[in-house]
Amino acid sequence: MDERKKKSNNSQEDEEKDEEKEPKTILGVFTKQQFTMICVAVGLVVLLLIITVTSVVLPINSGSETSKTMVPFTTDGDMLEFLLQNGEIQEKDGLYATWYHSANSKVETQKALESDTMILEADVNVQGHNTDNETNIPIMAHPPDVYSDNTLEEWLDAVIRSKKGIKLDFKSLQAVEPSLNLLKNKNQTGINRPVWLNADILPGPNVPGFWPVVNGTRFLELIQTKFPDVTISPGWKVLYLPPFPDVTYTKAMVMEMYTTVKHLPQRITFPVLAVMVRNGWPHLSWLLSQSSRFSLTLWQGQENPTVNDLLFVRDNTNPQRIYYDIYEPVLSQFKEAAKQKDRPRRFYTGGDIVDYFKPANSDGFNILWEKVYDQASLLSVLKESPGGMLVIPVTSGTGDVRIPVVEGSLPELPLQNCLDLVLASKNPWGIYLRVKSQRQLATSLHLLRKAYANDLLYHPVWINMDISLGVFNVKGYITGLEFVRTINQIFPYVTMAPSWPQEVLDQGYTPQVVEDMMELFQEVWQDVSLQLLAVHLDRSEAGIRIIQQSQERFSLTVEQRTRIEGLQMKSLTFFRNGTRHRTFYNVPKAVKGFVSEIPNKT
Repeated sequence: MDERKKKSNNSQEDEEKDEEKEPKTILGVFTKQQFTMICVAVGLVVLLLIITVTSVVLPINSGSETSKTMVPFTTDGDMLEFLLQNGEIQEKDGLYATWYHSANSKVETQKALESDTMILEADVNVQGHNTDNETNIPIMAHPPDVYSDNTLEEWLDAVIRSKKGIKLDFKSLQAVEPSLNLLKNKNQTGINRPVWLNADILPGPNVPGFWPVVNGTRFLELIQTKFPDVTISPGWKVLYLPPFPDVTYTKAMVMEMYTTVKHLPQRITFPVLAVMVRNGWPHLSWLLSQSSRFSLTLWQGQENPTVNDLLFVRDNTNPQRIYYDIYEPVLSQFKEAAKQKDRPRRFYTGGDIVDYFKPANSDGFNILWEKVYDQASLLSVLKESPGGMLVIPVTSGTGDVRIPVVEGSLPELPLQNCLDLVLASKNPWGIYLRVKSQRQLATSLHLLRKAYANDLLYHPVWINMDISLGVFNVKGYITGLEFVRTINQIFPYVTMAPSWPQEVLDQGYTPQVVEDMMELFQEVWQDVSLQLLAVHLDRSEAGIRIIQQSQERFSLTVEQRTRIEGLQMKSLTFFRNGTRHRTFYNVPKAVKGFVSEIPNKT
């Protein structure tokens, strides 16, 4: 046994020596060291593959996740509705939509996509525009640049993976058709957000008629035929000149734009330079009122708009129909001011008094009217009444005929003092000036203009005079044309409230008398309220019916100037049957009690 053990020990020692002589192998091929090196190399390759695949797949997955979380949406849909559905805003208010400008290059586009802005605005041209190398490839570039590292196709691919709205600003007509074809193709798989298409198609303020613009007729035709499912943003080419700060959008400019687009079925938003909007408000507000599909987009150039001007626009419009493409810090200041619930409303002086007073049932009958006799009566009304239209008869002062005063006031109350008291009141008041002479028309308008320029006048203003015209041409009265001309030259931001001389009303408001008045005021851009004396209504059914058929253009105001004037139930019933938000009653409170019993037939 000891021998066997000895032999066994000798054999084990020999095997160990042999193992030391021959290295160990794995899988019969690799040494341990070689196998370890191979494993490390394979691990590095796998890690590199994971990193590469992740970097490629994650953006795609991220885009897919974005698409999954977005509510399906059409390219011609409402921008605010889109932002609301995707949780970007909490209410449909253009104030809260935010913009990123000139997201053209790939770097800027990426910055825009990573920002918290909601709508991306970018400029589209064709590569090499107006050069020998011009192509039909749409690129993202603002003139004078005609080359870019970013094509429209690449831009769309990136933006579609986000939740951003799209606004494309075309800098040449050549870029329009290939861009529309591209949009149509992309939409086959779903752009899934509103698309706005902008171009300056008309010369605007301070721009001569020969200045080049995008051909509006062709621009709109291409949209209708190639890709009509959009919001159209047709604008004016504008130049702001600080030496001429009052230059703005004129009636002619606005009418030309309306004529150009009124037949279109799409939503339309008109881009307007913010610093010019307040002075052009009579015309721009008219444009906005022509269709519920119309909106305005206020944009900012180098000059900052004032917060007060922005508040003015906001206070006179539906918040769903105005967008504010405004820079910081003005935008934040504006938002902060707009949130203040107790701030006074900056009402447009030529605006609708139903919108201003907001009477029950939007019925003009429920608006109060108060006459000013002197300072004591004015102070009493301002203290005791909740607000209403203040009828102020204006004549020349006895000491100085150049100074307008309240007629019959003792001591004489200058109109300036009267206005100061009204403007200092916190209650809502409308100003109705019943002017006696042409001299006092001009001086009164100058006072209003001064208050407006000093940012003090935010009340509805009506200007009344008995005027002479056509079949009611009577000596001693201002002509209708002179009445309109004087208002437009001095302070046009009013409601014109003309009335007829009593000398021509023996037969009441006859059709001929009414039609002559309507013909004169049909073309003025201000609102017009025709003033009818209650005492003549019983002989005026035919004439009143003519006005009532045109109440979209002309409102009606029945007036009882003296307490001894008679009122006929039949006449008032007929008068009451007009459009109630366009019919007003400048009559004593006792008479209003009588009128309130008339049943509503409209």
